[in-house]
Amino acid sequence: MSTIINARSPYYIKVEPASGTLSSASMSLYIYSGTLTTDKPASPQYTISKDIIGTNNYVIYEITELIRDYLITEYGSYSIDGVWVEADVTLTKTSGSETQNLDYLAFDGYGYFEEGVNPRTSTNPAVTKISSTTDGATTAYKLIDSTQTFTKTVNVGDIATYTTDSNSTIVTAIDSDTQLTVKNDIFATNAPYTIADTGNYTPQYLQSNTKIYFKQGRDIVFPIFAEAEGTIEFTTGGGADVYWNVVDEFWNLYDVAWGNTISDITISDTNVSEDKIIYIRITPTTGLQTGDQITISTTKSNYTQSIVVTLEEVCEPKYDFLDVIFYNKYGALQIMPFHKKSVKSLNANSDSYKRNLMDFVADPTYNKEKHQIRQFHVTGKESITMNTGFIDESFNDVIKQLMLSEQVFVYDGNEVLPITLDTSSLQFKTSVNDRLINYTIDFSYAFNKINDIR
Repeated sequence: MSTIINARSPYYIKVEPASGTLSSASMSLYIYSGTLTTDKPASPQYTISKDIIGTNNYVIYEITELIRDYLITEYGSYSIDGVWVEADVTLTKTSGSETQNLDYLAFDGYGYFEEGVNPRTSTNPAVTKISSTTDGATTAYKLIDSTQTFTKTVNVGDIATYTTDSNSTIVTAIDSDTQLTVKNDIFATNAPYTIADTGNYTPQYLQSNTKIYFKQGRDIVFPIFAEAEGTIEFTTGGGADVYWNVVDEFWNLYDVAWGNTISDITISDTNVSEDKIIYIRITPTTGLQTGDQITISTTKSNYTQSIVVTLEEVCEPKYDFLDVIFYNKYGALQIMPFHKKSVKSLNANSDSYKRNLMDFVADPTYNKEKHQIRQFHVTGKESITMNTGFIDESFNDVIKQLMLSEQVFVYDGNEVLPITLDTSSLQFKTSVNDRLINYTIDFSYAFNKINDIR
């Protein structure tokens, strides 16, 4: 189980010694994609040294701006939407030194202000991970339990509680499968304890909306967090001619080897960072119906969740059905459909100069067909205004995430093109205030209309 960093929000790492007085700390930071155990680079990308401030017995690191350089998407070609981050910290004390090794999995997501420090999501499943008893021997600022595999079940920042007196402390380092470093020295021999998640967990269904609007003939795609190892069940009246499967990249299309909706999909987790976010693609959608449901559930320890996603068909014979594709708060690509009126426009720009047309070789004259005002450097950019059509109020958070996205694309049924948002201010609508909810949003195509790539 990985500790998640959402790299668009700050992630603070507080480093302090298990005992003694700290003088300084040096962090070797490794950021890499691929397999956790074999693709770590030989040398760190960054080495960051810090001295303590005043009488503090700790130093603080904030590393997300360094991580974001390694999260890359080339739409249609490849994406590195997850990277491993290893922070090897050497703490120099007034007497001696110690080391701490911290491992993370980073996505290009973010949390809201209301979610607090080091956010992963706003949902709290109140998970108690472990309920056990410490070993007979104790060491200061350690929790030792030879029956556990802490490297697979515990995250830095989890809450450890001595249940006899209800005192709690924070896990500051995972030393091994059987030993943790804790902030406060509260554990005795043979002490009953629990370890609980802080509430910041990454959901298995990486979208905020539990309703998906679709147009018959247009594939449905949604992101899943693979570590939850969920089971996905599709209940549809579309019959056996609807196919679906896991795809590594959002844009991967149908393969003849796929199974149909009769078979549930069980997600398998790997130690490959790029496979932590995977996508489910459903095709064709010509037989799907409003009310069809996708149930995403898992009984994996510490991830127990169940989500039901309902499909709703959009019948729109008049207007172009546009899929706006964007990176959401979880660092996953998501579709927001715009199925009502859209209007394209072109804004042209140029420079100009006034030139002399006079010809004095013969009698003074000039050619009336020549331009006295001559344009040059003519460029143009297209923009498009889209309407969502009437949507459910629950999509307000999806619209919010679209407005906050840094990478946005549009698919018109033929090709995917990059766009940027021109709308910078939006008033959210509710069924109480507005009855029916439609959003009008302005975009610009993220390129000049004339091909001037050099």
